[in-house]
Amino acid sequence: MILRVTRTLNPMKEKPFVSFIVPVYKAEPYLRQCVDSLLAQTYTDYEIVLVDDGSPDNCPAICDDYAKHNERIKVVHKTNGGLSDARNTGVQNANGEYVIFIDSDDYWLEKDSLNFLVSEIKRKAVDFLGFNGAYYFPESNSLSVFDPYSEKLSVPVSGSTAIILMTQVGLFQVSACLKVINREFLIKNNLFFVKGQTAEDIPWFINLLDCCKTCAFINHYIYAYRKGLSGSISSQMDEKHFLSLFGIFKTELDKVKDRSFTEEAKDSLRSFLAYEYCILLIYDISKELREELYSYKQILDYDQHPKVRKASRINKLFGIGVTAWVLKQYQKVRTARMK
Repeated sequence: MILRVTRTLNPMKEKPFVSFIVPVYKAEPYLRQCVDSLLAQTYTDYEIVLVDDGSPDNCPAICDDYAKHNERIKVVHKTNGGLSDARNTGVQNANGEYVIFIDSDDYWLEKDSLNFLVSEIKRKAVDFLGFNGAYYFPESNSLSVFDPYSEKLSVPVSGSTAIILMTQVGLFQVSACLKVINREFLIKNNLFFVKGQTAEDIPWFINLLDCCKTCAFINHYIYAYRKGLSGSISSQMDEKHFLSLFGIFKTELDKVKDRSFTEEAKDSLRSFLAYEYCILLIYDISKELREELYSYKQILDYDQHPKVRKASRINKLFGIGVTAWVLKQYQKVRTARMK
């Protein structure tokens, strides 16, 4: 439920080119850095929609203070519904021709990024444009850039081609925060997030690719994703998160055959789902859930994804139990290195 909308008394024009959508919940220590990084952009034809998702801290007041002093900022106050619901509310209250999502504990790295993205989206004329980012580690104040996209994705391609190329290099970047998306395209195709679902970007991104005529991905590093927060999804390896991801895995696996993708792309999509299956093998879950999970081990035969290829070899040699153990050890080492 939307409680109220706050905007400056002298609003900017009704149709900015870009709307930033920022869901806000318990982000008081980071919210100003996030918003300030957007206000610093040299390109100015944009609005910022701050969606206060019933945050219990001082975030609502901070949002309203920004709206009082900057004509580009609109605040939507609503009852708590989770990240997906807040993003959907942002899309519905945005006026821009294109939308960009950003989480309120993250920020943008450079002041000229929006200017660059706007020129690229106008030149390429795609339904959405993907860009790149980096992990930000607050304790060391350091950045670790994400792997690059294939250069073949820098020109407009179909959703099928994008799936094949991303899977081949093992970089299936589902994050909604790394996209510039045509708002009319989102609404026309009902590309909203499922309320209450974790790992919500996975089905959303697959649907995005299925509906688009063309898309492109560029290796321009714009987004800083804050790591090490105790409340972040990446730190929640519990059974609730497992059940959500497992549900997505099973649903999307069933839907592959009915997608509009080419047959080659469908096999690549299955390989991406096999990568998600490898992630599921890492979780500590009940014996009953693990037995059900192991019953899907044949998905590892779709091994176009480089990491799945390694897991598939282990599975064929030693079985799914050993594969799960190896993946857990790998995750422990990887996590230790990132601290």
